[in-house]
Amino acid sequence: MPDSIDLDHSPHLPRRNWVSIVLVLVVQALNSFSDNFVKMLLIALSIIIANDSWVGRHMELWLGAIFSLPYMLFAPLAGYWSDRFSKRNVIIWMQVMQIICFIWLALALWMQRVPGSLEICLVGFFFLAVQAAVLSPAKMGVMKELSGSRRLGMVSGWLQVTMLAGILGGMWAGGIWYGTEYEKTHDAWMSALWPLIIISLFGIGELVAALCIQKTPSHPEVHWRKGMALEHFESLKIVFRRRSIRLAALGVTYFWFISNALSFILVTLTKELHPDTGGGDGPMELAKVAGILGIGVISGSFFASHVSKNRIELGLIPLGGFGLVVGLLWSGLASLGSAWMYAGIIFTGAAGGCFMVPLYAFAQDKAERQEKARIHAGMNLMDCLGTLVAVAIVALMKSLEFSASTQFLLLAIPTFGAAVYTMRLLPQDLVRFLTLAVVRLIYKVRPFHDDRVPKTGGVLLLSNHVSYVDALVVAAASRRPVRFVMWDVLYKVWWMNGFLRLVGTVPISPTRAKDAIRSVATALKEGEVVCLFPEGQITRHGMINELRKGFELMARQGDAQVVPVYLDGLYGSIFSFQGGRFFTKMPRHLRYPVSVRFGTPLGAREASASAVRHEMLRLGSEALLARKSWEDAHDDLPAFANAFRLSEVEWHRPGDVFLSLEPEDSIVTRTVKALTQMIPGSKYVTRAGEAHSSHIVAFGTRYSLSQLTGKERLAFSLDSSMDALPSEVKALRGYIDPTTETLLSVEVPDPIPAKGDEEPQHGRRAGSLGRLLPGFLIENLPDGLQISGLLPKDNRQVLLKAFHLDEHGFIVASNA
Repeated sequence: MPDSIDLDHSPHLPRRNWVSIVLVLVVQALNSFSDNFVKMLLIALSIIIANDSWVGRHMELWLGAIFSLPYMLFAPLAGYWSDRFSKRNVIIWMQVMQIICFIWLALALWMQRVPGSLEICLVGFFFLAVQAAVLSPAKMGVMKELSGSRRLGMVSGWLQVTMLAGILGGMWAGGIWYGTEYEKTHDAWMSALWPLIIISLFGIGELVAALCIQKTPSHPEVHWRKGMALEHFESLKIVFRRRSIRLAALGVTYFWFISNALSFILVTLTKELHPDTGGGDGPMELAKVAGILGIGVISGSFFASHVSKNRIELGLIPLGGFGLVVGLLWSGLASLGSAWMYAGIIFTGAAGGCFMVPLYAFAQDKAERQEKARIHAGMNLMDCLGTLVAVAIVALMKSLEFSASTQFLLLAIPTFGAAVYTMRLLPQDLVRFLTLAVVRLIYKVRPFHDDRVPKTGGVLLLSNHVSYVDALVVAAASRRPVRFVMWDVLYKVWWMNGFLRLVGTVPISPTRAKDAIRSVATALKEGEVVCLFPEGQITRHGMINELRKGFELMARQGDAQVVPVYLDGLYGSIFSFQGGRFFTKMPRHLRYPVSVRFGTPLGAREASASAVRHEMLRLGSEALLARKSWEDAHDDLPAFANAFRLSEVEWHRPGDVFLSLEPEDSIVTRTVKALTQMIPGSKYVTRAGEAHSSHIVAFGTRYSLSQLTGKERLAFSLDSSMDALPSEVKALRGYIDPTTETLLSVEVPDPIPAKGDEEPQHGRRAGSLGRLLPGFLIENLPDGLQISGLLPKDNRQVLLKAFHLDEHGFIVASNA
């Protein structure tokens, strides 16, 4: 089996790994289901026979405490077994042990009239908890061996979701089944025995599934140490050794404290709703509220797992913490048994799922491979301590005869403190998550090749600059947290200062170049991912501007890899300069499709401005040729391609009238007609209808442009002869290759400077063929400019002899 490093670099997991991951999920889900099914049977039994013994009246607390004991007694030993032996073998052994425990419990229930039968059941339940304690670090640790680190956030989310589904599904099914049986037989003991016998058959299915998991390695280098069985808190030392894992473990502990306290309170709630235990309504109600809580937890966990599929979103943790506070207050203030109370329980569960999933994934990812199982054993030990605290607190509240609603409200107090604490620990992650959530509501961000960003070490991302939200879009696409370079004058704006510091921007001064280079280089040396827009300004014509070379020194001094990035689809959004203005235009639609393409990493000394520009153009060609718009091309693909590229640059206005001075069957006229299908409000006219229009954009060769009347707003010369235009004709230049009928370049009107940005951007250059249109691959060869990427799945190339592409993006003569 490939190790996690190989798996991380593989674009796809081997099929055998996926099958084994699914089998682990099935095994642990069924195991959790069966354990909690049995737990619910015993609680339901105690509700019916509550008056028979003190143990029965507080069965949920007894079971909570007993289930925690094995984790406290055997956590280091369980961690050692999973670190030393094959985790797959440990999983198999525990399935066998579960079947033995079910046989014990069945015998105890069958001996219902033997004094102490209920206590014998508790002993059997203790051994069932022992197998769960040993299984836990094995199933957690095997997931990284099967999936690697890169997919660990997603797979860990699935693991937590299926575990919670098993826990809550088992509680729901156990209560429903017991209540149904009791309504038929009115025999409290036999109503638990028959469901237990049937559910025991699930144990055989779990064992078969465990045997089908692929073999995982043992680690003989992990040795037994004298006294290890007595070192009950050895795993805790490993957990507390590193601050990041310690804090994550404490957060998970608090989740289990809350979840166990809630499960105990739900028993109290059930007894308040159904004080008469003569029928099966009590167990049925308990199953109902457990199922309602489960819907919330599973929904929240699914959401957190989906959000964390590319990276672990720590910003969910404080958000989930405050959600727990709201849910507890909601449940406690709602009327007993009302729909609002049940809605509050669902919300509480969903918030808990969002709180727990990223914590688990983070702790698992940060753990060293050889210590992973023991770290999880230590976390399980902490979870048990949290459970015992929950038992003690709920027992105290029950002794004080607090109602379930009051208990909900009291739990909200420490939860609020925990939420505030996590917010103070993770302010950047919280702000980043909320900000990116807004971005994802507006844009449908799709990353490509994001695995090209190195997992560790300093990385300088260099992106084209299209809009005011480029930084947020790049952050949404990157698996690693990204810091952005920002002018320091923005820090003087009072309402932006705190936000910019929270999101971790790197301040630089436009007047102190050396300080700017030093600031970015320092961040790179510290292993940060820093994003810079080397154009230095947002494009106002839709094409890439000159790349400033300051990033070259930054990368070299920071000893960082450079990854070019291309943003496609943002031009035309309200945050871009299309139409000559920002913000004041209406968005075309929400969930704007945007692709973020990451290029091949370049070494610090290889990353010249020309090399980065070349890679950006390659990514831009890849992006444009992958657009779904090509599906609308129909038969005339060359005309569609020309119009498509023209629609991506800044020269037209709504309401323009296009006039072709060429024959009807020429590529110019066909391109102009295709444009009218892409630009809203535009239309095509012939010479006969031209006099009635005032916004004419005329297309022709240098010869036919002499026919213009002077009323035209713009005139374009698309001259295949490449001769210079006569000086008396004031037209924008473009070039169509006569062989492929491909429009390669155009000049555009010099863009109007944006407010506060007076730096010019040029749309034309004397003696040039205009700017290279988006979506082409270029190669500056000794004998000329080679252009490819003309059409999807078209390998043809155009060679413009004695021309090259300059640093501004113009096609110019080589001797110019």
